[in-house]
Amino acid sequence: MTGEKILIVDDEVSEAIATRKLLRKNEFDISGLVINIVDAIQQAGADKPDLVLMKIGIKGSMDVIDAASKIIANYNLPILFIVGDNDIDVISKIKKLNNPVIVIAPYTEIELVKSINIALTRHAAERKAQQEKESANVDPIQTELAAIPAPALTINKRGAITRINKDMEFLTKLTRNELVGRKITSLISTSDAGETAGEEDAGDEEESITGIWPDKVQIKLADGSVKKVVVMSGFLKDYGDNLDEMVLIFKKVTGEVEFSTKDIDVIFAKVLNSLEDMVFVLNKDMEITHYNSRFFKFAKRLGITEFQLERPIYEISQFSKIASVNIYEELFRTSAETKQLRRYGSEKEPLYMLFRFIPLISEGETTHMITVMRDITEIEESRQKSKSIYEEFMKNRSLISKIQSGMSDIRSSMYQIIKFVEKNPERATSPSFKQMAKLTKNAEQKLLAFDVVWSKYETQINMMQMNSKYKMDKINKK
Repeated sequence: MTGEKILIVDDEVSEAIATRKLLRKNEFDISGLVINIVDAIQQAGADKPDLVLMKIGIKGSMDVIDAASKIIANYNLPILFIVGDNDIDVISKIKKLNNPVIVIAPYTEIELVKSINIALTRHAAERKAQQEKESANVDPIQTELAAIPAPALTINKRGAITRINKDMEFLTKLTRNELVGRKITSLISTSDAGETAGEEDAGDEEESITGIWPDKVQIKLADGSVKKVVVMSGFLKDYGDNLDEMVLIFKKVTGEVEFSTKDIDVIFAKVLNSLEDMVFVLNKDMEITHYNSRFFKFAKRLGITEFQLERPIYEISQFSKIASVNIYEELFRTSAETKQLRRYGSEKEPLYMLFRFIPLISEGETTHMITVMRDITEIEESRQKSKSIYEEFMKNRSLISKIQSGMSDIRSSMYQIIKFVEKNPERATSPSFKQMAKLTKNAEQKLLAFDVVWSKYETQINMMQMNSKYKMDKINKK
């Protein structure tokens, strides 16, 4: 195999560069070289390489095997593990992942290339088998469910969950295998605790019936917390008139932007939404705790849903178009307030975004990082246009200065002619000599008139230069 894209994850830069050189020698393409384990998850989702080559022992805020499992679960990518001869104890943990290929270091070039080809071939076979299985059991309902831009699932007559979409996984933080087959009543509860009180009083005499209203439903999440949602439902018809399954779609009660219910957070939410800039707040776990509606609209343009925004940013592949995880890790480390200009879009229709990163420090430690994003496309285009005009203006001024210098040379030549006439009075009677003297004096008068005009022009051009510089400085300060 040749031409496959490989993402190298190794915090030893010299080793990573050597590996890249070796792989290129064997006609593999390198999609990226990452030295941070958390950034590797985001990069894998953004680049979708054919294989991730990951070194065990890489330093970072997350365990390497946990990161690998997220890459496999979220993006279904094969991973080749490089394990040192002193890391044998972790092999048993690695083998619990999806049929991994392992290379023990030190290794030869032949061993590495052979292992890469095995990993690629094995993954291709598994993928083909899965596709054949899916094509043999085409489920149009699952396809429709996947297209719904909100958490959704189907349940059968017995109340068991039969299908879910990806946003349902994002909402509950539970996988498909953990949800399918589970009773829907184990996943939801009512917001009003009083409604369930009758269950205890009923005793063993009869099974109590609890009414669950669409506007009083809470979803139980993987961490034990709950989230208030509104339920919309519909039915699936099989043959005949039987209503065999029900579709449930969940929507947040608070709409696009959700904040904590504490008073200070409610106030903070109102402040954020009143700003014309795009704003979001990140904690040390790389989770977005707050954001305003303008940021949400921008995220939607990049294909990020509100339920994806509840995941750590390194699990949101499209987030790399906004900012990289390693930038935030460095900002949390340095606690520095920083500005950064990023360019989006095409050459014909560029979008310039100015980022401002503001740390929130509590008891000497940075707990959150506020990111303020401002669209400065018009300002940046004006700055570049002004810069171009200013540069063109200076070029023209240089050319005009050369003209002035040339005129001075002409004037010097004229003065030499006049002096020659003055020093040779005996030739003044010559008609041709008189004509030359007359023309010379006429040219001198024209040059004097040019000097007057040039003086006015030079004054104006100096004022234009000062004004242009002032405008440039003003734009740059913005």
